[in-house]
Amino acid sequence: MKKTILSITLLLAAFSSYGQKSKTYYSIAEALKTPEKVYILNLNHSQLTTLPESIGKLINITTLSLSNNELMTLPESITLLNNLTKLELDHNKLTTLPESIGKLINLEYLSLYFNKMKALPVSFAKLTHLQYLSLANNQYASFPESICKLKALTTLDLKNNYFSILPETLAQLNNLTELNISHNQLAVLPKSITRLRKLVSFEIGENEDLKLTSEQERFIKRISTKKPE
Repeated sequence: MKKTILSITLLLAAFSSYGQKSKTYYSIAEALKTPEKVYILNLNHSQLTTLPESIGKLINITTLSLSNNELMTLPESITLLNNLTKLELDHNKLTTLPESIGKLINLEYLSLYFNKMKALPVSFAKLTHLQYLSLANNQYASFPESICKLKALTTLDLKNNYFSILPETLAQLNNLTELNISHNQLAVLPKSITRLRKLVSFEIGENEDLKLTSEQERFIKRISTKKPE
């Protein structure tokens, strides 16, 4: 009988823990009442112009959604959220990221679609668990070399920027399955691009002056016949 009661107690505790971790909070004020219990915070479409330094108190948070706001900067305290695995910052007015962004060592998903970014901090290269990165619809003209250190990347979206050159070191991202470099100003591709053997999706359209080598043409043709696993 005691074993049965203990099992039920443990089961209820497990359900309670799962329920807490899956609960989504929708306001900073609510989240900060019990910051250690917050795992998911959704502040999309909240008309935010700033984010308070107190965001750093959410030490257990794993998912933070801040899309469709008016954010121009992020507080340095956001880099204290070292359990964060997913960060959504689409449709803001960000021009830069905190210098210590590399402290978010567990980050796997980062989306910065539709901002005003032109560069990335040096510490960005430390986000070695990052698998998904979107810098689409920003103002990049020079390719951030730090990206080439992120060897866990499987998806890289760079469309709608001002890139004219991509580095040969892009081939170091040998786990990429999806690469979008469409709508830029590319005239050539790095010769090493054909070493990205895992690509199943490769978007290069709307680079008006782009000229491909015969090897690159064959490479792209092979990708177009692949089926995602």
